[in-house]
Amino acid sequence: MSHTFTRRPRIRPLLHQSTLVLVVAFALFGCGGGGSSDTTTTGDKPDVAEVIGCDEPAVLDKDGKVVFPAEATEIEGPVDVDEDLGLLSDLYPDLDTTTDAYHSSVKCEPSIGGTLPPEESPTDDQLAAEEYVSAFESDKGQKIVDDLKLNPLPPIAPIDTVTMGNCFMRTAGTDVQKQVPCDSKLFLQANQPFEGRDIIYVHGLATDHIKDKLLNPPSALGPVHPANLNWPADSGEFLNAGGYYRTYAENYWKAHILEHLGMGWQWSSGDPVPIYQPKANRYMLVAWSSNQTLEYAQHAMLTQIQLAISSNKNVVTPPTYPATFVRPFCSNGCIVISHSTGSPITSTAMSLAHAGFFGPEAQKIPNYIAAHISFAGAISGSRLASIAMAIGLSAAPAVGASNILCPINDWFFGTNNTCNADTTFLANTILRDLIPAVAQGVWGDFVDSSPVPTVTSAGGHPVGGYIATGFMLPGLDDGVVTMNSACGNPNPVFPILLPPSGLTVTSLVKGFDMTENGGKFLRAAKVLLGQKNLKAPAGPNYLAGTCTPYLSPTGMVMPVAIGWGGTPFDARNRFRNHYSFIQGLAEHSYDGGSSTANPWPSTGGNPPSTLRQYLFFGTNNLEESNAVTDSSIYSRMIDSNGTHLAKPVASHEIVRGRKVSFHMPFNIGSCKKKGTLNYFCQRWVWKRTYNLLDKWQEKQSSHYAYEFIGRR
Repeated sequence: MSHTFTRRPRIRPLLHQSTLVLVVAFALFGCGGGGSSDTTTTGDKPDVAEVIGCDEPAVLDKDGKVVFPAEATEIEGPVDVDEDLGLLSDLYPDLDTTTDAYHSSVKCEPSIGGTLPPEESPTDDQLAAEEYVSAFESDKGQKIVDDLKLNPLPPIAPIDTVTMGNCFMRTAGTDVQKQVPCDSKLFLQANQPFEGRDIIYVHGLATDHIKDKLLNPPSALGPVHPANLNWPADSGEFLNAGGYYRTYAENYWKAHILEHLGMGWQWSSGDPVPIYQPKANRYMLVAWSSNQTLEYAQHAMLTQIQLAISSNKNVVTPPTYPATFVRPFCSNGCIVISHSTGSPITSTAMSLAHAGFFGPEAQKIPNYIAAHISFAGAISGSRLASIAMAIGLSAAPAVGASNILCPINDWFFGTNNTCNADTTFLANTILRDLIPAVAQGVWGDFVDSSPVPTVTSAGGHPVGGYIATGFMLPGLDDGVVTMNSACGNPNPVFPILLPPSGLTVTSLVKGFDMTENGGKFLRAAKVLLGQKNLKAPAGPNYLAGTCTPYLSPTGMVMPVAIGWGGTPFDARNRFRNHYSFIQGLAEHSYDGGSSTANPWPSTGGNPPSTLRQYLFFGTNNLEESNAVTDSSIYSRMIDSNGTHLAKPVASHEIVRGRKVSFHMPFNIGSCKKKGTLNYFCQRWVWKRTYNLLDKWQEKQSSHYAYEFIGRR
């Protein structure tokens, strides 16, 4: 009996990167691109059936049941698969798998089969809310941008003298000490985070500050609530123990510092299991007020760094700090760790200080900062600020819009009935600077010129859709900021005009995280909703991206047809001196100080091996993946002693799906010969491929940062 198998012709690429700019309108505005059929293929990837060794889809009937060849024997399945295939470096030994660039050289499509969740269309209330916020952004929001450009606030005050003392090594058990260079290798400790460098923590937006001011307006009838006190006039509230703003900063970072320094969770290559090992890093907390604009936060940060360097003010020295070290704070370079709004505060403060804006002494400070780690950074602001400012400065939203916006505002500020409260004071809070148009149009140039290398960690979490913020935040978000913002991508996003940076997939089906066998279908549907929430015309197969077009927030390898490199939709674009490092299914508070939203084992007194139980959403959300798009993050040094800005983290390739197997008397594609007239064949009902970081089940992005950033 003879058998003839017809090969489908390869579908030629519709677009090449060199011509993308000329055809942006076709792909984004519906004039090109394929439908959502799983057989549609565009771009440079060949059909899976054409590459020898690639997995192949099963043949399904109209009811979704597998149709086997008539000659098939020893049929098994369908069976669910969740398999770790090993390290990427072993699977692709000829490729550099430490960045996302290797994906363009992998010929097999990463996805097979699947089904799409039901389409979710915006409600009338959501459309009304979008119209209300867009009107504010294009009118009053733009006027704020124009006014700040024409009338910038002058420097609050010059920064006082920065006095960096000498460094010494003390002989153990004596008072004898010998002066050594502050950048000496003697001060580096390979078993400590960042080689033992000092750490500066900068907290994010404090809605508690705004809530306290809202509920306690100034009154002549009683004492003024400290939320109404400001920097620098009331500096004691920021600098002194027990001060309102200093206490807030301490509480904000308490759980984070306990996990990473106090208890000192670690699972390095030399540890067979996770352990607690208290760390020796000194640290200092920056206190600033969310009830003032960004200019005051910049000045507060620089002043507190100056005081820490010059007089050790508010520097915490742990009992494990080496007794032989005698040196000023930041003497061999501090690591700044910021969360949320702390990120643009840090970058703009360093940029303006470097430019001499705060006087000649402030120009010294960036020289003492080795690197900046940005967790969930509001680098390009957040539309939640637009919502709050619109409600505070405009007419109250109509009923339809208020049904969406007022609950978001109440959730954001942690109080009730904010739509009917007097919130005009918000015009002079840092929310002004977090309006995306202001964050990019006014402060973007200063972020772009920060002399301090910034390493980012970003998240996209289905909780954004759960609390209704997702619809108002275009693209993938963590409930507060979009991944465009947290990744350090400067591409402008204008609802109705420009969508978030992203990718065109070979088909929507293959771009959907079809994790049925893991009980994650609902979560996957919410993630897809974020990817399709563009609020701007786009081609039918265009999806919002993460820090890279090649991976979803779950670490799923995306079936990229067009990556849009070099265009206004390039997910790999970055502010200068900004490097994406880690991404995952992280809600906004994931790496900050919240012990309730993110119960690290240390906060409950549990063993370090305790599996994380983070923000249950149909399933736990523990995946972290590599977001590195620029290989120079590994070759860049932050000192002359061989300390890397970052070191590579190993990644695994994981396959999830459902497959069948059978034997055939002849080869029908990628079957494996098992003997005379015996071939073993596997076919997939559906399949998805993932890249996840080594030990992803137990670690989260902050753990990787402490272990792999600033290390020799």
